[in-house]
Order: sequence, then structure tokens, then C-alpha cells
Amino acid sequence: MRFVTLALVAAALAQAPAQPPTFRTTTDVVQVDVVVQDKSGAFVTDLRPDEFVIREDDRPQRVEQFYFVAGRTVAAPDAAGSADPAALAAGPTAPRVLIAFFDDDHLTPAGFKRSQAAAETLFGKHLREGDVGGVVANGSMANNRLTASHDELLKAVRNAKPNGKINGRRIDERSWPRLSTPEAIRIVVNSDANVLAQAVERACTDDPSQCVRGKDQAELQLRGKAAELAAESRGSTAQTGQRLLALLNGISRFEGRKSILLFSEGFFADESWPLVKEAIAQAARVDARLYTFDARGLDRSGMSDRMSGVNPGTSDSLSRMLAQFDSESDAVNSLAVDTGGFFVRNANFFDAAVAQVAADASTYYVLGFRSDRAPDGSFRRLSVKVNRPGLSVRARRGYVATARPAATSAPSTRSTTSGRTEAGAAEAAVPEPPAEPLEPARPEGTPAARPEPGIAATRPEAVEGRTAERPAIRVRPNVEEHVRTLAPMAHDPDADAGWDAYKRGDVESARRLLSTASSRPAAAPWVYYALGQSAYALRDFSEAIAAWEHVHSSTPEFEPVYFDLVDGYLQVKDYDRATRTLHDAEKRWPTDAEVLNALGVVQVARGALDDAVGSFERAIAAAPKEAVGYFNLAKAAELRYWKNRRYNNRTGQWIANDGDRRRAIDNYTKYLSIGGPLENSVRDALSRLNWIQ
Repeated sequence: MRFVTLALVAAALAQAPAQPPTFRTTTDVVQVDVVVQDKSGAFVTDLRPDEFVIREDDRPQRVEQFYFVAGRTVAAPDAAGSADPAALAAGPTAPRVLIAFFDDDHLTPAGFKRSQAAAETLFGKHLREGDVGGVVANGSMANNRLTASHDELLKAVRNAKPNGKINGRRIDERSWPRLSTPEAIRIVVNSDANVLAQAVERACTDDPSQCVRGKDQAELQLRGKAAELAAESRGSTAQTGQRLLALLNGISRFEGRKSILLFSEGFFADESWPLVKEAIAQAARVDARLYTFDARGLDRSGMSDRMSGVNPGTSDSLSRMLAQFDSESDAVNSLAVDTGGFFVRNANFFDAAVAQVAADASTYYVLGFRSDRAPDGSFRRLSVKVNRPGLSVRARRGYVATARPAATSAPSTRSTTSGRTEAGAAEAAVPEPPAEPLEPARPEGTPAARPEPGIAATRPEAVEGRTAERPAIRVRPNVEEHVRTLAPMAHDPDADAGWDAYKRGDVESARRLLSTASSRPAAAPWVYYALGQSAYALRDFSEAIAAWEHVHSSTPEFEPVYFDLVDGYLQVKDYDRATRTLHDAEKRWPTDAEVLNALGVVQVARGALDDAVGSFERAIAAAPKEAVGYFNLAKAAELRYWKNRRYNNRTGQWIANDGDRRRAIDNYTKYLSIGGPLENSVRDALSRLNWIQ
């Protein structure tokens, strides 16, 4: 039985345990890039292999591979053991990939402007012949590609716009009772009674009429506002993580070192550290370095921007206290340092930092060592130093000791709580968010996340298949079972050979042979179905859709192809055809709870919460003993409640549809009575909703 829940829309993120970084290996040789500079910041280019000290879990390792990259050339050491930069002319080229990533969910207009200027400097001054670049802004890769064109990249940077929701968020923070997101996090996540008490005092000072009969009303309003701001913060953090992971997955097909400049004003990752760690892990897998640029300027706490405008002359000890902490920088700092990059705190030095990033991508050592322990899948801490005094070293801080898979191995799968397998690598373009920010529930220990329409909205089980020679591919689930269900009556040599190639993981040959077989008039539906699977694995979603549409047309009673088609449509962001396909399936199987749940999930992803509620209600009617429908209905009702909730400044009251809140509570409670893997998340939701009365 296939189950579809809102929590599994982002299955590749929310269900996957955080994994430490895995390095590039050749058999059991681990390679790591190292940047070495002197006290003046100049790159040190004359080091010998014996001057490096590599430790794995504090155990010294011997450098067995060594070369130096300078500019676009590479040199191995000479007989004396030194990679002489003067002898680099004969070496192979080393292309650079430079990407500007605007974290616009966490950039004020002023911060966005600073970041935009730095990105213009990157592509205007430092992109050279042979380099490729990309711009991620407003949730997607500009023009859906990397490019070598200076003009295209500069145009993409200049056309990028700040997120209009940021100003609305700041206005909400300043409205009575004033409360910043840092305060909300401390109240909700850390249960900080001192922060709450001081926020109550400030509220009563700002509007004494609200506290004539005591401070309980102000405290209640602040608790509700804190819950809302904290939920929004969790959602925006998860969305940033999803976009970053999608980018890292997308650039995995490119060889060589990648440099990503992350422009942000910081985000709170208290409950999303597994998501941050997964991004760090993926950066290691795809040979990427992150450089984080704090765009806040000199206002490190952000409090003057958040809390000004009301009683500006009033001394606020709470603001001063929070200014001593900078938890918003913890996650972005970790993304930089743990991947071998650096973080920039002062926006006045952005141009110099951009120049340093470009230089980093051109000047570094590559060391290889053969671990003295066999690969066992464990995380191993890594440190790299040099024994020449006065030098600084930057390199990754750990890796997972995994053996390289055989080139002919079939893609593997990993199970989820749904009994299926997880979504794999995303595309080069960053998937766009749904119309409304969402925060689906999650199993204990996994990060909060928002639905990601381009990953696995209906069947969260495609996995990332990797071989030593090929970039990541996308493989659909249960393909062999589905092909057998189509029961081919006649055999074609090309089709049979293509199917054999698919089963052993050679999807390129499979697509070629199956395409030839499908061109014949007598080609059976299973040939088109297998062709679609091969094309999907190679990320050619248009070809996959075309093949599956042929199967759908010729064999409309074959239910699996409906879900395959929906996944294909979601990959190309065609939500209309995804919805129509599921409506078609609903007409054919009106009491199939999986179809109805899938339809609801797609509707949530496109922001149609009213329609989603109706779909989940029908799913429950079709399968009243299955917990998943109750969870989905509760989540959709809760999302609609928060979406419609507004604060009335005139009355000092929150206005919302309490019927949605009660519906969410009732259905979460029903889910608990049946039982399921999301119980901890459901209890969190019930606690959150019961506060708001």
C-alpha cells in the first residue's frame, strides 16, 4: 500500500537522517582540497607533501596523492616533492564554477542591495574565459542553467528583486505587542521566561490601556504572536535548506570544484540542524565550498531594524541583551567553515571577500590519503595542518568512510516510514516554493520542511542512483513489478536488451534501445513505460512524460502510470496537468484513498488549501481506518488557520477561523488514536494549537 502525507512532500529532506560528509574516493583513497595562506593573506604555493599533516579521528595519515592547482592549470610534484608553479604550463585545465545564492527569505531590502552589489562584482570582475556561473534568486536558478556569459549573469543579478514578504514581516514584528523573531524563538524554543516577561513589560509600556486589568492579556497575545513568528521562522529556514540542497544536487553533474556565495542575514536553525548538516554533507559529495556573506551591515543583532519605529527613545534592555547573541549566524557560519569556505561578517569588505573567493577557486592543493582503516560507513573527523609556522589552512572537517560503488551496480534504495523509498537528487534549477509557505510535520529528530513540488509530492520514493563514472540519476520505484503487471505478450530484441540494461543500472543504453523499440508500430505499452523510466532516470522529464502519456492513453486502467505522470508534471512545474491527471484517476477509482491523498498534497503544494481539505475529507471517507488521511486533513486545516489569521490593531485581537483550529485538533487527535510514525510531530502541533484560544 502506498501512503501519501503532507509530511512526505519533502521526503528527501524530512525523512532522511542527517549524514556527515562523504568525500570523493578512488577505491579507499580520500581526496581533500586545501587552501593555505600566510599572515598577509597571500597563497602559499611552494609546500611539499611532507609538510602537510592529515589526521583522521586524531590518527595521522600519510599523503599519497598530491598536486597543486594554480589558475586553470594543475601540477604534480617534481622530483624534490614540490609542485613548482613555474612548471604548470603543461598541466590540464581546471574549470571554475561560481554561483551567487540570494537567501531572499532572510534578506531585508537593504541587505539584498548589498548582496546584489557583491554579486555584480563577482561576475563583472572575476568571471573569466572558461568559467561558468549561476544566479539563484527568488527560489530558482536564473534561466534554469549555469552559463559562461558575463552579460547573462549580470542581467540575472540586476533583475533579481528582494522578497516583498520581508517588509510585511517587519511590520508584523513592530505592531503591538512588539516582538522580534529572535525573541519569539527564545520564548517558543527555549521557554525563556525572562524574555517573555520583558516583552510583556514593553507591551504594557507601549500601550498601557491593554494592561489596565492586568498583564495576562498582553502575555497571551505575545505567546500567540511568538508561536506564529517561530513557525514562520522554521518554515523559512526549511525553505532555504531545501533550495540549497536542490542547488547542490543539481550541480552534481558538473566536474570539479564549485564555489557558492550564500548571501543571507542569518536564520535560526535550532530545530533544523539536521537539514544544515545534510547540506554540508551534500556539499562534500559534489565538491562544493560555501562562502557565507552576512548582509546585515553593522547591526549584528538586527534589533534596531526590527524594533525601531515605536517609542524610539525608550531604552530597551531586552534588545540590548539579545544583541549579545548572534544565533542567526550559527547555521550560516557552519555551512561555510565545515565545507572549507569562510564567512564574512562586515558588509564593507564584501568586494575584497568576493575577490578572495575567486582566488580560492584558482589556488589550492589537492591531497589524497589512504585510510589505515577499512571503509565501514562511519563518520570520521578530519583535520589538515601544515608544519610550517605562521600559515592558515582551510579544508573540510570530516567525511564518511564509504567504499566506492562498482560502476555496474544498480541504484540502491532506502526505506521510509511509508514503506516506500525516498526522493533523490533535485534538478539543476532550484524548485520553486508553493504559493503559501508551509511547515509540514516531521518525525522526531528530522528538520522542519516545506512542501517542495519538484521532489516527491505524490510518490516519495524515487532514489538517487550513483555510479563511479556517472552523475546522479533519478530512478522510479517498483518499476520491475509494474512492467510485469503490463504483461508484455510479444518480445522485441531491442526492447528486451533495453530492459536488461535498465535493470543493471545502465539507463543511457536502456533509453537508446527502448527508444528504437518504441518506434515500431507493434511496440507494447510496457516498452513505452520502461522508456519513460529510463528518460526520467536521466532527468529528461519531457521525454518521460511523453512516453507515459502514451501508456496512459493506450492502457488507462494501469494505475501506476497516473502517479508516474504526476511526478513528471511536478518536475516541470506543470501543476495543472498534475491536478487533471489525479482528477482523471479519481473518476476511475473514486474510493482510492491514495489517489485522493495525492490529489490533496498537490493542491497544498499549489496553495489551494480549500480544495485540499475537500480531497482529504474524501480520502478519510474512503479509508476511515487509515491514519494518514486524518493527519493530512489536520495539517491542511492548520495551514489554512495560520494563513488566514490576522491581528487587528484597533481591537488588539487576533482574528482567525477557529473552526479550522478545532478541525485540526480533532483530526490530529484521531491520528493519535489510530497511531502512526508522526506522533511526536502531532503532539507538537496539538500543543501549538491549544495555546491559541
